[in-house]
Amino acid sequence: MTYPSRIVALSPAAVEILFSVGAGDQVVAVSDFTDYPEEATKLPVVGGFDGKTLSMESILSFKPDFVYLTNGMHNFMISQLEEYGIEYYVSIADSIEEVETEILEIGEITGHAENAKTVVEKMKNKIDSVYSDKNSVSAYYEVWNAPYMSCGNGTFINDILSAAGYKNIFDDVEEAYPIVSEETIIARNPDYIFIAQSSGLTVGDVCARPGWEKINAVVNKNIYVIDDNLTTRPGPRIADAVEMLGSYEKK
Repeated sequence: MTYPSRIVALSPAAVEILFSVGAGDQVVAVSDFTDYPEEATKLPVVGGFDGKTLSMESILSFKPDFVYLTNGMHNFMISQLEEYGIEYYVSIADSIEEVETEILEIGEITGHAENAKTVVEKMKNKIDSVYSDKNSVSAYYEVWNAPYMSCGNGTFINDILSAAGYKNIFDDVEEAYPIVSEETIIARNPDYIFIAQSSGLTVGDVCARPGWEKINAVVNKNIYVIDDNLTTRPGPRIADAVEMLGSYEKK
């Protein structure tokens, strides 16, 4: 079987998966925002993660024999890749289980099946080691704040929260990343609030929001600014995300 030797990875998560299974030396170009692992930051950048800022010309300039796409973001490239006879993989990872399956599939495709199995086994062990009384406390995960955006059911972030012992206050919403009203957040009264580090917000900023002073998370000082690279990239480090969120004392 012939394995790809010139891979273009169009998302930071794809890069993390490829390097985790041992296919790093097969990657010839990455996307913007690739910052992990360190050796991946030395590779050429093909363009933005957003499909609107990518061009097929730029991708072809790296003479790829395999392109790693993200569903929804890069589907418009599929027909062109097929015309050029270039193999591709479309990431559709909406749960922890689907991320683990993807890692195993990428391991098979790149010739690192055994390494991939080891990666997934370590992920499962780390997640299983997180003691959590499932859904014992409620949580609001803030993806963005202008407007307010959270995560709904059917997302791997929702899965991460559940695995770490939290009930997502928007797990009844089918939309993946819904815009939510401030009034609804306050009314659903989360016990914990998680704020993305990339937002630049502080715990004090959240506490100062008018009307939020009665929310349980604010009253009990259960607001955390978290490394959202761990929680928003569907790759092997989502196990670290579960471990991180699970480490906060449920009270």
